[in-house]
Amino acid sequence: MASAVSYEMVEAVCNDLSAAGENPTYLKVHERLGKGATRIVSAYIREWREAQAQASALSRHPFFGSWPESLQLKAKSLFDALLALSAEGAAEAEQTLKAEFDKQAGELQLATDQARRESAEAQDRLRDERAETARLQTELNSLKEAELAREAMIADLLAQREQQVATIAENQRQLENLRDEHRLQLMELGVQATAERNRLIDELRIERERAAGEREHLMRQTDQLRQDHAAAVQEWRQRAAALESTLIAQRKKTDEAEERAAAQTSHARELTAILNARDSEIAALKADVATMNRSLQEQAATSSAQVARIEMLEQQVAREAARARDAEVRTQELVTQLASAPRPAPAKPGGEEMQ
Repeated sequence: MASAVSYEMVEAVCNDLSAAGENPTYLKVHERLGKGATRIVSAYIREWREAQAQASALSRHPFFGSWPESLQLKAKSLFDALLALSAEGAAEAEQTLKAEFDKQAGELQLATDQARRESAEAQDRLRDERAETARLQTELNSLKEAELAREAMIADLLAQREQQVATIAENQRQLENLRDEHRLQLMELGVQATAERNRLIDELRIERERAAGEREHLMRQTDQLRQDHAAAVQEWRQRAAALESTLIAQRKKTDEAEERAAAQTSHARELTAILNARDSEIAALKADVATMNRSLQEQAATSSAQVARIEMLEQQVAREAARARDAEVRTQELVTQLASAPRPAPAKPGGEEMQ
């Protein structure tokens, strides 16, 4: 592949720069040409420098310097011809070298492209690795932050644990104090309960003794009342028997007076009815006394109920005694009426009765 830049183009630019007093460099030559590969332009610049060096050396050579100017011109022409031949050989060599260089450049371009691809892949891998490194660094920072947070949390938990341990110790101490106080209170309550129990036992014993005494006294009173009642009943019966004897005697004495006898018989029947009623009352009183005894036996365990029952029985006995006294008074009155009643007069002739 032919180059876009020739030696003559580079030589002309270098001569112009040299005439202007500037040093021909690759940048200046490439700026003037606006094209050309670095390797080719740099080779042409070196070739121009060598030609300039040779021309300068020929002009300063002492052998050629003493020649006439015409010979110098001829020599220079010959030298230029030799240079031209050399240039042609160099051009051919350059073409050969250029072909080799192009081949090598192509290979180098392929290698460069491959290297670029590999470099791009390496860059991609590097970016990926950098991204992965950044991600890992982020994760590492997160882990470090988490580790710091965990350490702070652990420190906080340790502080809380120490506080809880202190709280538990304080609670344990308070619990021990409460247990001691509770134990003392239980002991005091035990002593108080024992004293109260002994006091209640004593009071209960005294109450039982008092209730037993009252029950015994009540039984004695009941027996006395029963005996008194039996004596009163016996006395009433004796009086009734005496009254009945008196009535019989009166009946024998008043056989002649039928109306008076009928009246006396009526009075006797009333008296018998009264006596029967008194007998019924006596039976009811006995039943009440028996009921009272059973009630006393059933209610002996409760002193207050016993007292109430005793009071009730005393009232009932008092009422029965009052009723007995009333019956006795009525019986005495009836006996007095019967005793004070006038005897019937003898019957008149003609069957008329003395009124």
